[in-house]
Amino acid sequence: MNTSLSISRSGLKGLQNHLDITSNNIANVNTIGYKQKNTNFYELLRNDITEQGNQLPDGISRGVKSTQGQFNLTQGSLIAGNNPFDLAIAGKGMFGIRLPNNELAYTRDGAFRFDEAGILRNSSGNPVEVNLTIPKNNWPVGVPRVSEAGQISVGNTLVGDIPIFDDNQSSQLIEVGDNQWVLPNGMQANQLNNPMIKQNFLESSNVELADAMSDMIVTQRAYSMNAKVLQSSDEMMQRINEFKQ
Repeated sequence: MNTSLSISRSGLKGLQNHLDITSNNIANVNTIGYKQKNTNFYELLRNDITEQGNQLPDGISRGVKSTQGQFNLTQGSLIAGNNPFDLAIAGKGMFGIRLPNNELAYTRDGAFRFDEAGILRNSSGNPVEVNLTIPKNNWPVGVPRVSEAGQISVGNTLVGDIPIFDDNQSSQLIEVGDNQWVLPNGMQANQLNNPMIKQNFLESSNVELADAMSDMIVTQRAYSMNAKVLQSSDEMMQRINEFKQ
């Protein structure tokens, strides 16, 4: 393929990928516990040697590639919840979730509810990692309280605790959908010793809508410019072919 066409094509693919990631961020601006995704751009191999073997002064980039980068795990703002098990983590840490295959996943979405069987579940229906010393259906009457350390009590009775896991391996997290991540190769995060849980609060998405919209506009303009370069290169090649004929 012609070098100019190849470079423009790589630019279009990279920018389209960035648009998809930015659009997904904007779509989840109101999703509880959502963490913004970033895009990494890489310059492709530079063509520094001519066909005659001469070294070019500056070289010619072969284009660009984009991939989804790490999640932005900065703290989202806390909003009031209306359930005793609407929980938010202030600072470091993640809740543990058991996937259908019993693998331990992690999330910042703390919108939890007990089902009829007394199992604490997240909004996706997966069980929350929780240590109950007294089964839910045997709890005394009263409103449950969750301390900042994760201890669950009803009245003066301690009925269990919710462990919080360290997020110092966040760069290795793999997304599995529904605001849930896992660590590779069966790895598990260590339990955090001094968590800070806020009961009756939820953590909102950390997407800054104004920044995301501005980024989308800039990316769309760059995409349009790349498309025009591709069109111009194609028209030039057509003219050259006409001269040859």
